[in-house]
Amino acid sequence: MATEIKYEWIVSQMNCQIKEGELTNVVNMVHWRRTATQGVEGEEGYYFADVYGALPITNPDPEDFIPYEQLTKVDVDGWLNEMTEPTPQELDENLAANIELQINPVEETLPLPF
Repeated sequence: MATEIKYEWIVSQMNCQIKEGELTNVVNMVHWRRTATQGVEGEEGYYFADVYGALPITNPDPEDFIPYEQLTKVDVDGWLNEMTEPTPQELDENLAANIELQINPVEETLPLPF
C-alpha cells in the first residue's frame, strides 16, 4: 500500500524593499520550492518531486504589517498558501502526477543500439 504524499514549502530567500513609506525591510518577493515526498528517504519506495518559483508581494498594509525580523515560517507559508497562479492545489496535483510517473513510468531512455 502506497504511503501518503507529504507536501512542504521551502523558502530559499526573500527580497526586500529597504524603505516603503514609513515601513522598512518590506518583503516584495518570496523565492520558494514546493516539495512532495512519498515513503521514507533512503528506503525502497521513496519518491521525491519538487518545483520552484517566486511570489511577488505588493501593497503592504501598514495596519497588518509584520516587521521582517518578526516574520515566521508560518507567516510566509500563509502567503504562499494564498497564491492564485498557480494555486498550491495545482502545484500539488502536478507533483503527485510526477511521483505517479516515477512509480509507473510510461517512457524510458534506452542505451543506443549501436
